[in-house]
Amino acid sequence: MSRNGSGVYSLPAGNPVVTGTVISTTWANNTMNDLASAMTDSVAADGQTPMTGPLNLNSNKIVNLANATLTGDAVNYGQFSTPTFTGAVVCSSTLSVTGATTLSSTLGVTGDTTMSGNLAVNSTGQVKLPNGTTAQRSATPTVGSIRYNTTLQQFEGYSTYGGQTISTITNSTTTATLTTAANHNLTTGTFVTVSGATPAAYNGTFSITVTGNTTFTYTMLTDPAASASVVGSYRVGVWGQIGAGATGNGGNQVFFENDQTVTASYTIPSTRNAMTAGPVTIDTGVTVTVSTGSTWTVV
Repeated sequence: MSRNGSGVYSLPAGNPVVTGTVISTTWANNTMNDLASAMTDSVAADGQTPMTGPLNLNSNKIVNLANATLTGDAVNYGQFSTPTFTGAVVCSSTLSVTGATTLSSTLGVTGDTTMSGNLAVNSTGQVKLPNGTTAQRSATPTVGSIRYNTTLQQFEGYSTYGGQTISTITNSTTTATLTTAANHNLTTGTFVTVSGATPAAYNGTFSITVTGNTTFTYTMLTDPAASASVVGSYRVGVWGQIGAGATGNGGNQVFFENDQTVTASYTIPSTRNAMTAGPVTIDTGVTVTVSTGSTWTVV
């Protein structure tokens, strides 16, 4: 077949013929056989030609495509605007959903799932949250994360609060040392998010190593090559219990539990009262403010 590798067909040798050329069987058979081969390797409009190689559309589109109905069908773009899946869906990477999605069967995702809209579960069953021990918490938690802690036997959520005023941030290559103006009351392994510092290499979310009451270190991705000229601020990430329901065995939920140390400053709003089972210790540099009209009872 006389195609040039880019799909352009050229007649075989001896063509085109000129006036007076004697038609011979050699010329006619060679030319007809070549044309027949080229037509066989072309795509029939009635769909009876199976492809024998990848179809290169050269940045063009397939238009007027019907909706897919069977395994192996090409999917119409419109089907992904408001998709409906009637079988099990398995995603081995990140799943991002921006439109309405209806599932009539199981959705299995082994990567992250991102939704830019609301998630509505219209059933009488339940939603199963991630669960694991305290040691199995995410190495890079984000605000709003929730899980069930099997070590503490409670639901917990991840949030942040403002840290102490930063005095300085220095570095030794990619190791930053942050010094606070007062006792930071943190422990090694706590996550902090530094922002507003210059150079920008000091900024980000890091797991810290406590080296003193007012100092801790963390590892940056790059060497800032200088101490921070602007120190910015930091927020401390904490996992906290969701809800204040009582616990107990055999369904006798009669025990309300609270921590014994206040490690971060807190203000009880003027519209709320608070109660704590004592004794309770307030760390150095930490303040509990009881607003006018509110009450804090320690029993």
